[in-house]
Amino acid sequence: MHHFYSRALAVWLSLLVLAGCSTLEPKGGTTKMEPPASFKVGDIVETKTGKTLPVHALMEQLARARIVYLGEAHTSIEDHRVQLELFKRLSAANPHLCLAMEMFPRTAQPILDEYGAGGLSREQLLKEARWEKVWGHPFRLYEAIVEAARSANVRIVGLNAPPDVVSKIARGGIASLSPEERSKVARDFHLDEPGNRLRLHGEYIRHIRGEIKDFETFYEAQLAWEETMAQTLAETLKTLPREGQIVVLIGKGHMTKQLGVPYLTAKRAEHSHKTVAPLPVDHLGSVVDPDVADYVWITDKADSSHKGRLGLMVRTLDDGRGLEVLSVVAGSIAEHAGILKGDVIFMIDSVPVKSLDDLHRAMAREGTGNHRIFIRRGKREMSVPLPAAP
Repeated sequence: MHHFYSRALAVWLSLLVLAGCSTLEPKGGTTKMEPPASFKVGDIVETKTGKTLPVHALMEQLARARIVYLGEAHTSIEDHRVQLELFKRLSAANPHLCLAMEMFPRTAQPILDEYGAGGLSREQLLKEARWEKVWGHPFRLYEAIVEAARSANVRIVGLNAPPDVVSKIARGGIASLSPEERSKVARDFHLDEPGNRLRLHGEYIRHIRGEIKDFETFYEAQLAWEETMAQTLAETLKTLPREGQIVVLIGKGHMTKQLGVPYLTAKRAEHSHKTVAPLPVDHLGSVVDPDVADYVWITDKADSSHKGRLGLMVRTLDDGRGLEVLSVVAGSIAEHAGILKGDVIFMIDSVPVKSLDDLHRAMAREGTGNHRIFIRRGKREMSVPLPAAP
């Protein structure tokens, strides 16, 4: 939840959390729980009524919205499968559609436009957009939908704020930005929204503090992601014809509780919108909850991409010699393994690790407890087994 930083940028792995990439947490206390047999995989639930809908009925309702938000847990294969299916259906029905993605900063728009026009290869897109440093999650999770958009001549819009600017806000607040840096995030920040403050305070409690100064700078940094995405969506909406539509790929936590990006976008431009959240059939909380989304798509049980959370903050070394550990979560698997701040991870099992994608692939194979991780500590090289989750 998004999810911090060292030098220009440090990336929260999906093995932990990613700055500005919120996830969805079940409510506690009086959460209504459905009986296990209430819903099955493939059901689509309209949360305000608790009724299931066939997919064609869902599409009829989504087609009437100017903006459709498709939520995700960033590493969930099932969530990306649902997003792809809905995007294909919506794009086939509406030629005036664009795909907006949290995963790209809006400063990457010229690169996205060139890619869409066929001027860049996949490899060039990732390099020019600095995918690994800016986002970090494996591109293969998004590749099918990005390629589907290009094949259908659907414009891809980068939504997010540049992460290096947001990291500076986390350290010193909005007031610390230079005029040039300030121009790269949203013009307006709605800092006096009690609901948003409460929602993001929960995020603050779950984060490693790292270089974050305090809750206020954390709050401003998190709002920088959401306000910038909202401003970009509002501006994009104004460029489309009346029948135009935007499909948004976004972390589920950015659209929950009738707040976040949908709320902030509506404050900037009046429009209709709908939200869809894939949730696994073994989800712990209620799926009949309008605070989750307008519609919930029940998927298979949480897939293996959610396993193996090490509890690390790392960055890719510029020389390609591994991943430098910037922070270790207290009580995490990484701490129990003896991994320390400053260590460099260069291999897992017999597989060299030069990038975040390498680490994701290695950890997805068997889950933690089955791997040996190789690190450099100063001039020493050593290997340690990863223990089972504590």
